[in-house]
This record gives sequence, structure tokens and C-alpha cells, in this order.
Amino acid sequence: MIVINYFLNNFVFPREAKQFPHKLVASAWDLASSLRSKIVTGFSGTNDTQLLLPVHIQECDLPELQKTDAMLLTIYYNRKMKLTNIYHLNIGALFIDGSNRDIAVKWLNLSNKNKIDYAVYFDFDSIVFCDRQLHHYRFETSPTGERLDRCVFFLDEIYTRGTDLKFPNGFQAAVTLGNGLTKNSNEVHQQIITLKKRSPIGHKKNRCNTKQSTWDGLHHWAAQSISFQRKVRAFQEIQWENQQQSITSTMMKKLINECLEPEIIELKHMQGTAKVLEIIEKIYIARCQQCNHHSSTIIHNIVLRRLHEYGGTKQRLSQLLDEEQQRELEYELEEERQLAQPLSSKPCCPRLNTEIIQLCDINSQVMNLARLSNVFHPLPHAFTGIKFFKQCQPNSWPSNFWISTEFQRVTETKLISLDPFMRPPRWIIVYRNQHIIFITAFEANWLMVYLTSKSPVTTLRLLLPRVKRFQSIFVNTPTLTVPSLIGISNRIIPYFIANEWLVQLFVFNGTRYFDIVDEQTAYCQCLSLCPQPRTSIEKAAFGNGWIAVDEFVSDSNHRRCLSINQARFTLNPLTFVKQLIENRNNFQAPLSSYVGSIICNSYKTYGTITE
Repeated sequence: MIVINYFLNNFVFPREAKQFPHKLVASAWDLASSLRSKIVTGFSGTNDTQLLLPVHIQECDLPELQKTDAMLLTIYYNRKMKLTNIYHLNIGALFIDGSNRDIAVKWLNLSNKNKIDYAVYFDFDSIVFCDRQLHHYRFETSPTGERLDRCVFFLDEIYTRGTDLKFPNGFQAAVTLGNGLTKNSNEVHQQIITLKKRSPIGHKKNRCNTKQSTWDGLHHWAAQSISFQRKVRAFQEIQWENQQQSITSTMMKKLINECLEPEIIELKHMQGTAKVLEIIEKIYIARCQQCNHHSSTIIHNIVLRRLHEYGGTKQRLSQLLDEEQQRELEYELEEERQLAQPLSSKPCCPRLNTEIIQLCDINSQVMNLARLSNVFHPLPHAFTGIKFFKQCQPNSWPSNFWISTEFQRVTETKLISLDPFMRPPRWIIVYRNQHIIFITAFEANWLMVYLTSKSPVTTLRLLLPRVKRFQSIFVNTPTLTVPSLIGISNRIIPYFIANEWLVQLFVFNGTRYFDIVDEQTAYCQCLSLCPQPRTSIEKAAFGNGWIAVDEFVSDSNHRRCLSINQARFTLNPLTFVKQLIENRNNFQAPLSSYVGSIICNSYKTYGTITE
């Protein structure tokens, strides 16, 4: 906390939370001032916003461009356009009940299966495509880019700007108009220009939006004019003798005092006044009266005349913010989070079963662990009560991998999610060099006493996940087993866990790095993955569709052809592995890690692994 407080007090607050008593404001009125030496004029293909230009700006369209507005309306309202392939642009962000992924999947399900095979959408700044099997892949690494005629596209408001997609000829798009959007708004033009095509839009809705946008804009246009009038009046008050006259410090202070506006506005002044409906003309007059500075008479009269002519009798609240500010505030409110504290839970009281102690008896017969179901369970039983239990594929794990009952028992509290209580696998018993049993630290503490002087056919070992490069995991270290593998009889061969079993333990304990290339190869074989870089045979198999975009090889015949002989999982395990790693490490596997590069980026990092 001391470090955090120091960082906030010395770097964050002084820079990000600093306020000044006054501010200087610039708007379109200042940029297009008539006092500028260069001529500034307005240009546009349409004239929807001509009433919102500064009073000294006029549209001087060339004769050949004066018909642009009518031509654009003709294109917009043309109902003879046949809508075949529709690409949806949700400019107005009207879909608020689901994510981009949900909407894209829903749209794909509603599309014609004979014409549409994929849906393309944005997910966290990445273009993603979804097929009919609901597999989601990165657009850049998929062959979908060559089959855009078989896709539907859903581009949300944020991601349509700057998106460059090579659409086929003859396509058309549907544009969703949000609140207050008109045919002349920047958002609509940017999205339509993205598609290089114009789309039919309901003309009644467009006209209503145009009128509403102009009426809303007049209020802000008049408010900006007040700030500009103060500046014009301030410069007129300066006694200029000639153009070469230098500005003194007294003149500059007087000019600044006339142009400054308050930066800090108290809530009682912003929201504390009575909310009374008024027409925008009276709101403008009231604001002029509240301003202590003199205004420009010429501009004031022009603004007042335009508000009188076009403001109408429609009323509004002067305290209301404009649409962009409202949407920004709503977005901030949506981002607020309140973390619910987890319910208190009662831990299980540890106990030591006699069958666990019998594992140390090397003179008795090998125990049949399958018959001792009250003490030993197959390893997939460790996922009982976990959200990804259905994805663990219980039949894909080795039959000689076990957990003790105590390993799975953590809390006695019922009806709660067990995800936070999933015990980390640290201690294993290699029983008669045939079975691997995960036990608790409590059981391991007792077994150390019984195994110290025994023969090393049954050993207690520590298994750590490799969470950084060049880290030892201890499981095959001869001096760290109980009993030690050092100094044993020549008749007994020290047992080391092979890579085939070791990589399955890596999957279970959330390992992120490998020690040698053979471990990486065995890991990919275990998960039936064929990531990049690939051989020429593997490249041909990928082109034939044997290897999926996420590198998984599902067909058993294809696995044999690709020499994937140690595959354990018959179904795609990537989602399960990602969730398991996140549960073990409390964060997702980073792309810089060996495992993260394989399961997330489909790439083996051969060059960074040394034997």
C-alpha cells in the first residue's frame, strides 16, 4: 500500500486529476473567424448542417456540385435495390442485450446455410470468424479471407472506423442508424465509405433524425457563439494604434480576463437549479444575461434571429448534456464493478486413511486401487464440481493416474462453486513404479516417516509447475525423492517418469514452460496438435483441411499419417487446457510462454528452447 500511495500521490493525481480555476475554449467559431487572413469556407456534399455553421461561413458550392445532395437522397431512398448479400454496420450500437459474438452467432444461425458459412465480428480489437460448428478463430490466420462471399459481417460502432476488408463485387450493406444519426453525420459517412457503397435507408426516419439533430445542434451552436462573442468583444476593447503595435503585459492580462471561462463548475450550479422547460431562444437569452462580459452586438443579433426562426416552440431542459456526453457517462457507469465477497466456507478436517499408509508396504501384494473407491479415484475426479468438468474428457486420461479422496476434499460448505478451491497438485506417490497418485500435503507429511527407510520402488515426490524458464520441477531429481534414488542397490534401477506421462502431468498442474524440445513435442502429441512451424507434409495436410485452424487434428487416420501416435484427447482440448491454466495460475497463459504460444498462437517456439 505504501508503494501504491506513493505512485498515486506523485505521478497519477498531480497529472491526471489536476484542475485549473479557468480555461480557454476554442470551437468552430474560432477556427473559421472572419478575422483570419486566409479565407475559410464550408464545403459538403449535403446541406443538412448548414444552419450549424458559424454565421460568417457560407456554403459556396460549385455549380456542378449543387446537385450532390439530391443525388445522395436519391441513392438513399432507392427501393429498387435488391438486397442479396447483406453486410451489417451497427453504427448506432442499437444491440445492447448481447456481445458482438452473441449477435454474430445468432445472425449466422438465421442465415441461409446454402449461401453463408461464416460470421465475422470483432472481439477485443481482433477480427474473429465463426463457422457453422461454432468454432471461433482469428481472421488473419484463417482461409476465410478468400471466401468473403460466404460470410456475414457484423461491425459495431467502435470497430467500423479504420476497418479494411476486401469485399467482393456486387455486395450491399445494411446500416443501423442510431439515435440522432443523419445522412450527413460523420459516423454514417465513415461506415458507408468503409464499404464503398451506399445503402437504402428509411427516408422518414432519416428526415426525423435530420430535424432533431439540427434542433439539438442549435442549442450548442448558440452556446459556442457566446464564448466566441466574448473573445471578439475583448479584442475590440484593445486600443490598437497600428498593426505593428506590441502587446503590453497590461493589455494581455485584460485580454485574458475577458476570454477566460470557469473550469470548475459546482454541482449546485449545474444540477441544483430548478428544471424548467424553455425554448432554446430563451435559454440563450438567459445565458447571455448571466454572462458578465459584453457580447458582440452583430453576432448576437444574427444568432438570436436564427434561433427565433428555426428554434420553434419545442422546449428542452437547459441542464441536459448532449448525446455524446450522455453516452460517455453511461459507458462509464457500465464499467463500474462491485466485487462480491465470497461466502465463508468451512474447510474439511484432514484425515489419514490406513490405505494410504499401506502404500508404503513394499512386502505386500500390489493394491488394487480401483476397488478402493472410498480412498482412491481416477484423476478426472479432481474436476468434480468445477465449471469445466464436462470438458475434461475423463476417458482420455491414463488409467494409472489417481487422486486420493482427501486431495479432492477441500471444503465442507455445500452449494458453492468449487473453482476457487481446486487443490494445486504438488505431491505425488509413484506406487510400485506403475501408478501415480496425487495426495495432499497432510498425507505427504505422514508418508515421509514411513518411506524414509524403504526400498525406492514406491517413492514420494514433489511436482512443481514450471512457471518460468530453466526452473526445476523436482519430480525427477534423484536426491529429492523419498526415499532417495542415490546410493540404492545395483539390483534396483532408478525410476524416472517418462515424457509421455510427464506432459500429461504438465497439463494437469498448469505448466507454462518446457525444459527440452522433446517435452514440447510430447505435449503437442498428447493434445493432438500440429502447430507451426510445419513440415512440407504438415503444410499439405493443413491445406487439405486435416489440421484445423487452431492446430487440432481430429481424425485418427490423419493423426497416423502425421505421426501423432501419442494423442490422448479425441476431442479438441484447447478450451479446457486454457481454462485449467487460468485456474491454476489465476491468469491466462501469456503468449510469451511456450505453452501459451502453442495453445493461443498455434506456434511452437523451437528457437528459444535449449536442450
